[in-house]
Amino acid sequence: MQGTPGARINFSRLGSSGQIENSRVIYDQAGKPKHRIDYTDHGNSVHHTNPHMHEYIYQDAGKSVKAEIKYFMDFSNGRLRHGIIDGKTNKIKFID
Repeated sequence: MQGTPGARINFSRLGSSGQIENSRVIYDQAGKPKHRIDYTDHGNSVHHTNPHMHEYIYQDAGKSVKAEIKYFMDFSNGRLRHGIIDGKTNKIKFID
């Protein structure tokens, strides 16, 4: 999804939860989505916090996504932190 370089766009969509979900996309200087902040847990609070953020790292001169880094809300300090879903516990694990 190409956008205006440096823009911040708010949008709503019908999500996988069956509810209207609100998000914000922040574009980099090349007009590629750099961050998407979702203001929902998508109906799955075990694997998502509200809010949570996706960061996209590109390769091939920005033609494809090389990696997606996820950040989840740490409710103990009110900050978004880098995390993964732990394969053993099936819960969010902070790795920063």
